[in-house]
Amino acid sequence: MGFLSLEVRISNVLLNYFRTIFNMASTIERKTLETNEEPVDEVLQMPPSLLTCGGCQQSIGDRFFLKAIEQYWHEDCLSCDLCGCRLGEVGRRLYYKLGRKLCRRDYLRLFGQDGLCASCEKRIRAFEMTMRVRDKVYHLECFKCAACQKHFCVGDRYLLINSDIVCEQDIFEWTKMNGSIV
Repeated sequence: MGFLSLEVRISNVLLNYFRTIFNMASTIERKTLETNEEPVDEVLQMPPSLLTCGGCQQSIGDRFFLKAIEQYWHEDCLSCDLCGCRLGEVGRRLYYKLGRKLCRRDYLRLFGQDGLCASCEKRIRAFEMTMRVRDKVYHLECFKCAACQKHFCVGDRYLLINSDIVCEQDIFEWTKMNGSIV
């Protein structure tokens, strides 16, 4: 009886050992964050390690941690330098500029959104809603057919010719009046 329970304990120890090895060999969950200035940030799941947190400078013993700006972070330590919101949450963007870690709101508040509207050529304000087509950015009110002036709805088809957006119905007429599409 004692021998059987020792065998069961050894089996459990071996099973746990192989589970640990498997977990070390594979990253179970990866959540990618978008960033403007630095390489891709990740939420990593790995066994506790001797890594040092870039925020609190303490050892990272947690199973989950972040990698951003070429450093490792506790999930709670990677936060916006201005408002303090957590940057490790899914869907959050990390902006790193001039040595500051910023959320999208604070980045836009400090640095604005560079560029002009491709249609009216006026400045696009930092919190203004925009439409983007390839490398062109438009105010919502400027995102309309250059021929008939109809504003586009979700699912409408259009063609971008230089900086002009033309609806599907007006493409033939537009090219006849303004020259080739190419």
